[in-house]
Amino acid sequence: MTETLTPRAQPVAAPQGPRERRVRVGHLALAVALIVVGALGTTALVATVAAEGEYLALSRDVDYGAQLAAEDFVAVQMSAAPGLDPVAASDLNRVVGAYATMPLAAGTLLTPTQVTAEPVPGPGQNVVGITMRGDRLPAQPLRPGDPILLVAIAERSGADQPGVRPQTWDATVTAIAGADSTGFLGGGGSGSVTLDVAVPAADGPTIATLAAANRLVVVLAGS
Repeated sequence: MTETLTPRAQPVAAPQGPRERRVRVGHLALAVALIVVGALGTTALVATVAAEGEYLALSRDVDYGAQLAAEDFVAVQMSAAPGLDPVAASDLNRVVGAYATMPLAAGTLLTPTQVTAEPVPGPGQNVVGITMRGDRLPAQPLRPGDPILLVAIAERSGADQPGVRPQTWDATVTAIAGADSTGFLGGGGSGSVTLDVAVPAADGPTIATLAAANRLVVVLAGS
């Protein structure tokens, strides 16, 4: 008689529950720090954009060197912008009576660098009128307020001495007249332009004499 063997049942493994994830303290701290920094940045941005104030804007065009009056300004309300430094409307009395250091256009905000307490010409300066041909001017148009360099040239063509530095004077353009509405003829024009330039008082007579002899060239200086 043959004995039949019944295979023995294998034990069934008990089902395992979900694994518990380990939270790394360093990752958690980094996440919290990022959330805090983001919240602070958002708060600062909202505060910057929301901050409003009254500032001075030009109500009309003002020429370079003109003395400023209260009627030249209007108070405007606007949000403060990073990098912008307009003059507050509460400082109106401080700028009235000052002088414009450049031409000011209507509708623009006033900044501290656009005004000075010194009149034009300032103490120790003279204003000299110089009539220039187009070939003695830079190709770039000049404007009142531009710093320039006046260079004396030889009395006769070819009379310059090699290696000898010509006489030069720092000057500032105060007014321009002639040619077209901008008073510009640079780049070899056939007409002439008259420039009013502020120069040191001690050099005024020399510069005027050279201008009368047509012995000056204008170089546009870096601002």
